[in-house]
Amino acid sequence: MSTTTARLNTRTGEVLDDTAPEPFADFLTQHMGGRVHDAASRELRELNRAVAEHGKRGTLAVIVTVEAPKGHVEGGPLSISVATVLKAPKALTPATVYYLDSAGHTSRRDPRQDSLFDDPVASEARVRAAVANALRGRADEVPADLVDDLVAGLTAAGLGPQP
Repeated sequence: MSTTTARLNTRTGEVLDDTAPEPFADFLTQHMGGRVHDAASRELRELNRAVAEHGKRGTLAVIVTVEAPKGHVEGGPLSISVATVLKAPKALTPATVYYLDSAGHTSRRDPRQDSLFDDPVASEARVRAAVANALRGRADEVPADLVDDLVAGLTAAGLGPQP
């Protein structure tokens, strides 16, 4: 529904009919064949989902830029572009503990602590010794095949030496 009002041209003194503005939604659905409207609709859905998932606010801005060409002449064409800017909340990446080595490089391993599994041959020997020592109180002689089975089980579980 279009309504008409009057306005005064202050330069000429002429009274002009002034119609209601074009609905923005109509402009947005027609601009670029509706592609900008479709993109904004998808981004709004993405924003809604992100806010619901993370419980934090986000924004979607529709930016309309209107420019007159160089050498503007009154009544000449205008260049209109529409862009969207989506700022959806994201999940925070949790912090992780790192150590610094003597050169100042970050490491997940504490450089002050020896690693049980750095050298596969030495680490297997340490695991075998630890398993044998743990079993010594149960019998005088620990069968080698029992130690082999336990080391294999620890390795399969990710707790023993890794190749």
